[in-house]
Amino acid sequence: MNLAMQRDIIIWMQGYSNPFTDFFFNFISFFGEPEFYILLLGFVYWVVNKKAGEFLGVTLGFSISLNNILKGVFNIDRPFITYADDIINMRGYSATGSAFPSGHVQGSSTVFYALASYYRRRFLWIFASVMLVLMMVSRMFLGAHYLVDTVAGGVVGIVVATGAYRLYEKVHIDEQRLHKLYLIVLVALLPAVFLIDVNDFFRGYGIYAGIILAVMYEKKHVNFSYDISLAKKALRYVLGVASMMAVMILLGELFALLGFEDGSFGKNFLDLIRFFVIAFVGFGLYPKLYTKLNF
Repeated sequence: MNLAMQRDIIIWMQGYSNPFTDFFFNFISFFGEPEFYILLLGFVYWVVNKKAGEFLGVTLGFSISLNNILKGVFNIDRPFITYADDIINMRGYSATGSAFPSGHVQGSSTVFYALASYYRRRFLWIFASVMLVLMMVSRMFLGAHYLVDTVAGGVVGIVVATGAYRLYEKVHIDEQRLHKLYLIVLVALLPAVFLIDVNDFFRGYGIYAGIILAVMYEKKHVNFSYDISLAKKALRYVLGVASMMAVMILLGELFALLGFEDGSFGKNFLDLIRFFVIAFVGFGLYPKLYTKLNF
Protein backbone atom coordinates (compact mmCIF):
# COMPACT_ATOMS: atom_id res chain seq x y z
CA MET A 1 0.00 0.00 0.00
CA ASN A 2 1.56 3.30 -1.08
CA LEU A 3 1.83 6.37 1.15
CA ALA A 4 -0.96 8.23 -0.65
CA MET A 5 -3.45 5.48 0.21
CA GLN A 6 -2.23 5.36 3.81
CA ARG A 7 -2.53 9.15 3.97
CA ASP A 8 -6.14 8.86 2.83
CA ILE A 9 -6.87 6.35 5.60
CA ILE A 10 -5.60 8.80 8.23
CA ILE A 11 -7.55 11.68 6.70
CA TRP A 12 -10.68 9.52 6.73
CA MET A 13 -10.10 8.62 10.39
CA GLN A 14 -9.54 12.23 11.39
CA GLY A 15 -12.81 13.11 9.71
CA TYR A 16 -14.45 11.49 12.75
CA SER A 17 -12.59 13.76 15.15
CA ASN A 18 -14.74 15.07 17.99
CA PRO A 19 -14.17 15.63 21.72
CA PHE A 20 -14.97 12.01 22.58
CA THR A 21 -12.83 10.32 19.90
CA ASP A 22 -9.97 12.75 20.52
CA PHE A 23 -10.03 11.97 24.24
CA PHE A 24 -10.46 8.22 23.73
CA PHE A 25 -7.57 7.74 21.31
CA ASN A 26 -5.29 10.02 23.31
CA PHE A 27 -6.14 7.85 26.33
CA ILE A 28 -5.29 4.67 24.39
CA SER A 29 -2.00 6.20 23.31
CA PHE A 30 -1.08 6.65 26.98
CA PHE A 31 -0.69 2.84 27.23
CA GLY A 32 2.46 3.13 25.11
CA GLU A 33 4.21 5.84 27.13
CA PRO A 34 6.75 5.89 30.01
CA GLU A 35 4.24 6.93 32.67
CA PHE A 36 2.09 3.88 31.98
CA TYR A 37 5.11 1.59 32.00
CA ILE A 38 6.00 2.87 35.47
CA LEU A 39 2.45 2.20 36.67
CA LEU A 40 2.36 -1.32 35.25
CA LEU A 41 5.91 -2.50 35.96
CA GLY A 42 5.83 -1.02 39.45
CA PHE A 43 2.62 -2.89 40.25
CA VAL A 44 3.86 -6.22 38.91
CA TYR A 45 7.37 -5.99 40.39
CA TRP A 46 6.66 -4.42 43.78
CA VAL A 47 3.30 -5.98 44.55
CA VAL A 48 2.59 -9.13 42.53
CA ASN A 49 5.50 -11.16 41.15
CA LYS A 50 9.18 -10.21 41.15
CA LYS A 51 10.18 -12.58 38.35
CA ALA A 52 7.30 -11.45 36.14
CA GLY A 53 8.21 -7.80 36.74
CA GLU A 54 11.84 -8.50 35.90
CA PHE A 55 10.87 -10.30 32.69
CA LEU A 56 8.49 -7.54 31.60
CA GLY A 57 10.99 -4.78 32.35
CA VAL A 58 13.96 -6.40 30.63
CA THR A 59 11.89 -7.35 27.58
CA LEU A 60 10.42 -3.85 27.31
CA GLY A 61 13.84 -2.19 27.59
CA PHE A 62 15.22 -4.40 24.82
CA SER A 63 12.15 -3.83 22.63
CA ILE A 64 12.36 -0.03 22.94
CA SER A 65 16.06 -0.16 22.08
CA LEU A 66 15.41 -2.35 19.04
CA ASN A 67 12.51 -0.19 17.90
CA ASN A 68 14.66 2.90 17.80
CA ILE A 69 17.52 1.15 16.05
CA LEU A 70 15.00 0.32 13.32
CA LYS A 71 13.77 3.92 13.31
CA GLY A 72 17.35 5.13 12.87
CA VAL A 73 17.88 2.75 9.96
CA PHE A 74 14.64 3.50 8.06
CA ASN A 75 14.30 7.20 9.02
CA ILE A 76 10.81 7.73 7.58
CA ASP A 77 9.03 11.03 8.23
CA ARG A 78 5.75 10.97 10.10
CA PRO A 79 2.52 11.58 8.18
CA PHE A 80 1.78 14.92 9.84
CA ILE A 81 5.16 16.12 8.53
CA THR A 82 4.94 14.74 4.98
CA TYR A 83 1.31 15.79 4.62
CA ALA A 84 1.27 18.81 6.90
CA ASP A 85 -1.64 20.45 5.05
CA ASP A 86 -3.89 17.40 5.32
CA ILE A 87 -3.07 15.60 8.59
CA ILE A 88 -3.28 17.02 12.11
CA ASN A 89 -0.79 16.02 14.80
CA MET A 90 -3.02 15.45 17.82
CA ARG A 91 -0.38 14.26 20.30
CA GLY A 92 2.79 16.10 19.36
CA TYR A 93 4.93 15.46 22.43
CA SER A 94 4.62 11.69 21.92
CA ALA A 95 5.39 11.79 18.19
CA THR A 96 9.09 12.59 17.93
CA GLY A 97 11.68 11.06 15.66
CA SER A 98 10.92 8.91 12.64
CA ALA A 99 7.78 6.89 12.02
CA PHE A 100 8.75 3.31 11.19
CA PRO A 101 8.01 1.17 13.15
CA SER A 102 5.58 2.65 15.67
CA GLY A 103 7.17 2.79 19.12
CA HIS A 104 3.83 3.03 20.91
CA VAL A 105 2.46 -0.04 19.15
CA GLN A 106 5.66 -2.02 19.58
CA GLY A 107 6.16 -1.08 23.23
CA SER A 108 2.58 -1.73 24.31
CA SER A 109 2.30 -4.99 22.34
CA THR A 110 5.61 -6.12 23.85
CA VAL A 111 4.37 -5.51 27.39
CA PHE A 112 0.90 -6.99 26.95
CA TYR A 113 1.99 -10.05 24.96
CA ALA A 114 4.89 -10.61 27.36
CA LEU A 115 2.39 -10.53 30.23
CA ALA A 116 0.15 -12.99 28.39
CA SER A 117 3.12 -15.25 27.60
CA TYR A 118 4.25 -15.29 31.23
CA TYR A 119 0.88 -16.00 32.82
CA ARG A 120 -0.65 -18.02 29.96
CA ARG A 121 -4.17 -16.81 30.61
CA ARG A 122 -6.67 -16.66 27.77
CA PHE A 123 -8.13 -13.32 28.87
CA LEU A 124 -4.64 -11.77 28.78
CA TRP A 125 -4.12 -12.94 25.19
CA ILE A 126 -7.50 -11.45 24.25
CA PHE A 127 -6.73 -8.22 26.10
CA ALA A 128 -3.31 -7.95 24.41
CA SER A 129 -4.89 -8.42 20.98
CA VAL A 130 -7.63 -5.86 21.63
CA MET A 131 -5.09 -3.33 22.89
CA LEU A 132 -2.90 -3.97 19.83
CA VAL A 133 -5.74 -3.07 17.46
CA LEU A 134 -6.79 -0.05 19.52
CA MET A 135 -3.22 1.24 19.70
CA MET A 136 -2.77 0.84 15.95
CA VAL A 137 -5.97 2.80 15.29
CA SER A 138 -5.04 5.38 17.91
CA ARG A 139 -1.63 6.19 16.45
CA MET A 140 -3.11 6.59 12.96
CA PHE A 141 -6.08 8.63 14.18
CA LEU A 142 -3.72 10.97 16.04
CA GLY A 143 -1.71 11.52 12.86
CA ALA A 144 1.50 10.03 14.23
CA HIS A 145 1.82 6.92 12.04
CA TYR A 146 0.96 5.26 8.77
CA LEU A 147 -0.73 1.86 8.70
CA VAL A 148 2.55 0.15 7.77
CA ASP A 149 4.26 1.68 10.82
CA THR A 150 1.64 0.29 13.18
CA VAL A 151 1.60 -3.17 11.57
CA ALA A 152 5.39 -3.40 11.76
CA GLY A 153 5.37 -2.23 15.38
CA GLY A 154 2.81 -4.85 16.29
CA VAL A 155 4.64 -7.67 14.53
CA VAL A 156 8.00 -6.80 16.08
CA GLY A 157 6.43 -6.36 19.51
CA ILE A 158 4.77 -9.76 19.42
CA VAL A 159 7.90 -11.47 18.11
CA VAL A 160 10.05 -9.86 20.81
CA ALA A 161 7.58 -10.69 23.60
CA THR A 162 6.97 -14.31 22.66
CA GLY A 163 10.56 -14.96 21.62
CA ALA A 164 11.92 -13.44 24.81
CA TYR A 165 9.62 -15.60 26.92
CA ARG A 166 10.71 -18.80 25.17
CA LEU A 167 14.32 -17.89 25.83
CA TYR A 168 13.59 -16.79 29.41
CA GLU A 169 11.73 -20.03 30.08
CA LYS A 170 14.83 -22.02 29.11
CA VAL A 171 17.40 -20.10 31.16
CA HIS A 172 15.64 -18.39 34.10
CA ILE A 173 16.27 -21.27 36.52
CA ASP A 174 20.02 -20.69 36.19
CA GLU A 175 20.40 -17.09 37.39
CA GLN A 176 24.07 -16.84 36.44
CA ARG A 177 23.27 -17.92 32.91
CA LEU A 178 20.32 -15.53 32.77
CA HIS A 179 22.41 -12.59 33.98
CA LYS A 180 25.14 -13.47 31.51
CA LEU A 181 22.54 -13.37 28.72
CA TYR A 182 21.35 -9.94 29.91
CA LEU A 183 24.91 -8.61 29.80
CA ILE A 184 25.62 -10.09 26.37
CA VAL A 185 22.59 -8.27 24.96
CA LEU A 186 23.65 -5.07 26.75
CA VAL A 187 27.10 -5.21 25.14
CA ALA A 188 25.64 -6.14 21.74
CA LEU A 189 23.44 -3.01 21.82
CA LEU A 190 26.28 -0.71 22.96
CA PRO A 191 27.60 0.23 19.47
CA ALA A 192 24.21 1.75 18.67
CA VAL A 193 24.91 4.42 21.31
CA PHE A 194 27.49 5.83 18.89
CA LEU A 195 25.81 4.89 15.61
CA ILE A 196 22.10 5.64 16.13
CA ASP A 197 21.12 9.29 16.51
CA VAL A 198 17.63 8.59 17.91
CA ASN A 199 16.78 9.99 21.35
CA ASP A 200 14.35 7.22 22.28
CA PHE A 201 17.04 4.60 21.70
CA PHE A 202 19.07 6.15 24.52
CA ARG A 203 16.01 6.03 26.76
CA GLY A 204 15.37 2.38 25.96
CA TYR A 205 19.01 1.44 26.42
CA GLY A 206 19.07 3.28 29.75
CA ILE A 207 15.96 1.41 30.89
CA TYR A 208 17.42 -1.95 29.85
CA ALA A 209 20.79 -1.30 31.51
CA GLY A 210 19.20 0.08 34.67
CA ILE A 211 16.83 -2.83 35.09
CA ILE A 212 19.34 -5.63 34.55
CA LEU A 213 21.87 -4.11 36.95
CA ALA A 214 19.12 -3.35 39.46
CA VAL A 215 17.74 -6.90 39.51
CA MET A 216 21.26 -8.26 40.01
CA TYR A 217 21.70 -5.81 42.90
CA GLU A 218 18.30 -6.68 44.38
CA LYS A 219 18.93 -10.42 44.32
CA LYS A 220 22.29 -10.00 46.03
CA HIS A 221 21.61 -7.24 48.55
CA VAL A 222 17.83 -6.98 49.07
CA ASN A 223 15.72 -10.02 48.18
CA PHE A 224 12.44 -8.40 49.21
CA SER A 225 9.30 -10.44 49.84
CA TYR A 226 5.55 -10.03 49.47
CA ASP A 227 4.81 -11.32 52.97
CA ILE A 228 3.18 -8.09 54.11
CA SER A 229 -0.37 -6.82 54.51
CA LEU A 230 -2.47 -5.56 51.62
CA ALA A 231 -2.37 -2.06 53.10
CA LYS A 232 1.45 -2.12 53.12
CA LYS A 233 1.50 -3.35 49.53
CA ALA A 234 -0.74 -0.45 48.55
CA LEU A 235 1.58 1.97 50.36
CA ARG A 236 4.60 0.38 48.67
CA TYR A 237 2.99 0.87 45.26
CA VAL A 238 1.73 4.43 45.74
CA LEU A 239 5.02 5.70 47.18
CA GLY A 240 6.96 3.85 44.50
CA VAL A 241 5.00 5.36 41.62
CA ALA A 242 5.25 8.82 43.16
CA SER A 243 9.00 8.38 43.62
CA MET A 244 9.60 7.18 40.06
CA MET A 245 7.53 10.01 38.58
CA ALA A 246 9.41 12.51 40.75
CA VAL A 247 12.79 11.14 39.68
CA MET A 248 11.77 11.29 36.01
CA ILE A 249 10.53 14.87 36.25
CA LEU A 250 13.31 16.21 38.48
CA LEU A 251 16.11 14.69 36.40
CA GLY A 252 14.45 16.00 33.26
CA GLU A 253 14.34 19.53 34.67
CA LEU A 254 17.86 19.30 36.08
CA PHE A 255 19.42 18.05 32.85
CA ALA A 256 17.52 20.70 30.86
CA LEU A 257 19.48 23.35 32.76
CA LEU A 258 22.67 22.09 31.09
CA GLY A 259 21.38 23.51 27.82
CA PHE A 260 22.03 20.68 25.37
CA GLU A 261 19.99 20.99 22.19
CA ASP A 262 17.44 18.37 21.21
CA GLY A 263 19.08 15.81 18.93
CA SER A 264 22.59 16.43 20.25
CA PHE A 265 24.65 13.56 21.62
CA GLY A 266 24.84 15.36 24.96
CA LYS A 267 21.04 15.53 25.27
CA ASN A 268 20.70 11.90 24.18
CA PHE A 269 23.35 10.71 26.64
CA LEU A 270 21.73 12.60 29.51
CA ASP A 271 18.45 10.88 28.69
CA LEU A 272 20.26 7.54 28.81
CA ILE A 273 21.50 8.41 32.30
CA ARG A 274 18.08 9.71 33.33
CA PHE A 275 16.22 6.53 32.37
CA PHE A 276 19.01 4.34 33.73
CA VAL A 277 18.59 6.04 37.11
CA ILE A 278 14.79 5.70 36.99
CA ALA A 279 15.07 1.97 36.26
CA PHE A 280 17.84 1.32 38.78
CA VAL A 281 16.02 3.19 41.54
CA GLY A 282 12.72 1.46 40.79
CA PHE A 283 14.05 -2.09 40.56
CA GLY A 284 16.95 -1.86 43.00
CA LEU A 285 17.19 1.05 45.42
CA TYR A 286 13.50 1.54 46.16
CA PRO A 287 13.05 -2.15 47.16
CA LYS A 288 16.02 -1.69 49.48
CA LEU A 289 14.26 1.28 51.08
CA TYR A 290 10.87 -0.36 51.61
CA THR A 291 12.51 -3.49 52.95
CA LYS A 292 14.29 -1.44 55.60
CA LEU A 293 11.06 0.39 56.42
CA ASN A 294 9.13 -2.89 56.54
CA PHE A 295 6.46 -2.19 53.93
